[in-house]
Amino acid sequence: MLGHIVGLLYDPQTEWKKIGALPEETLKRMSIYFIFLGMVPAIGFYIGTTQFGWTIIGDEPVRITEASAIPLVVLFYFALMGALIFIGWMIGWMSKTYNAETNSFKGFVFMGLCCSPVFLAGIFAVYPIWWFDLLLATAACSYAIRLMYLGIPDVMHVPEDQGFLYASAIFAMALVYVVVVLVATVLLWEYVAAPVFTN
Repeated sequence: MLGHIVGLLYDPQTEWKKIGALPEETLKRMSIYFIFLGMVPAIGFYIGTTQFGWTIIGDEPVRITEASAIPLVVLFYFALMGALIFIGWMIGWMSKTYNAETNSFKGFVFMGLCCSPVFLAGIFAVYPIWWFDLLLATAACSYAIRLMYLGIPDVMHVPEDQGFLYASAIFAMALVYVVVVLVATVLLWEYVAAPVFTN
């Protein structure tokens, strides 16, 4: 599994061809890794926001209490896993439109592999420097989108021109999911899991 992630970071086009040739049983086994890989950014943010805090232009560090951080981290983790499940399901649902070869696990594994740069970038949240984390998150998300566009033709076995349209439809669904999560975040922070700040 880690070999595939390193390959996607180093030589994505070659690695997607290898992943596209994997049998269904291997994909099923790979799906478990993303359940644990998704914990990396959640744990990183927990440590960073409770132990170190973040500063804005030389001010005192802002931290949140451990008790208020736990529900936020759990919700954050479920938002990440929800993205993989929802978008993976949408990949399967749209497969008939594009005559793609897919199964119930392929969309989930595909999105997990695409999002691996985002999960790995979450390590740097352990010591939050807001401007650096923002740049790193932007770079990781941009690379994840690139991986998606490169991988769809090889993994789903569609022509490149159809693959571009398929990936664009998936990207549109991802944007819809992001908007839903942002709205849910505002509501949850207001009524369910508001952070408690500490000095």
